[in-house]
Amino acid sequence: MRIEAQGRDIDAAVDLFQSGYNGNTFQAEATERPFFYRHTARGDRDMTLRSTRFDGHVSGVIAPGDDYVVSWLVSGTGRFDIGRSESLLDVEQLMVFPTDWPFSFDFTDVHQQLVHFHRPYLETIAAEQYGRGPGPLTLDHTVPPTGASIRAWKNTIGLVARIGADVTTSPVLQAEMTRITAIAFLGLFPPRRSDIPASLHVAKNTSLKVAVDFIHANAHLPISTTDIASASGLGLRTLQEGFRRVLETTPNAYLRGVRLDRARAELDAGRSGEVANVARRWGFGNLGRFSAAYADRFGERPGDTARR
Repeated sequence: MRIEAQGRDIDAAVDLFQSGYNGNTFQAEATERPFFYRHTARGDRDMTLRSTRFDGHVSGVIAPGDDYVVSWLVSGTGRFDIGRSESLLDVEQLMVFPTDWPFSFDFTDVHQQLVHFHRPYLETIAAEQYGRGPGPLTLDHTVPPTGASIRAWKNTIGLVARIGADVTTSPVLQAEMTRITAIAFLGLFPPRRSDIPASLHVAKNTSLKVAVDFIHANAHLPISTTDIASASGLGLRTLQEGFRRVLETTPNAYLRGVRLDRARAELDAGRSGEVANVARRWGFGNLGRFSAAYADRFGERPGDTARR
């Protein structure tokens, strides 16, 4: 697959990007530069390498689609996931599109590189890498990749771009390049393991599974039991009873456990900074209580994890 489109018509640019990225309410206007856009894509159903130049200002909302997407700015400025877990984007900063909710963006005079992975393909690779059945991946776009994984990613993308540009490259080699790129991507943004109990996959517990999925996807946000109930379509009392019956806990306790797991993952990866900062980031305002709950769940104090 090869796509090339460019021009100076603002309406044509909006139509192209809004349709191509499952978007809505896209708005664009010229800046001090003469308006210009260019978009290229090369690859196949499993993976495409894309490049976008947009000399102008563009904003809008993108809904989850059929791909997992990672992108970075070569030049320009942008904001991402505005009003939620908003990020100001630096040049070369890697970001993964949220997979569980529509997100807003605001870009000005950007040159952007993107890699798209078809969902079923990446989920199959993740299943092979992590020894579990294929299924939707929860990728945390709020946790920045580590230096080693970024270097591996850049080296991989450089290699794949060179090989992909050679029209004589065999399909077997192309498939292997796609595979190693997918593995490098999973190194950047390791999927969060939900470890959802098998009992939640029973038809009668479908709404409860929706509640648990919502918790895992939104644990970094200040969600409440009311939010969880609303997302699952259950009343508060029914939600509480379902958690006690199936999971032998409460929604708040389950959410606290997920947040403790995320805090431990940050500390264990060495990307966290001070323990107190990690605790606050995951909603634990009292460091003493956080340390006690952490020790009770993992058998060690958070400082011990950070020093390993």
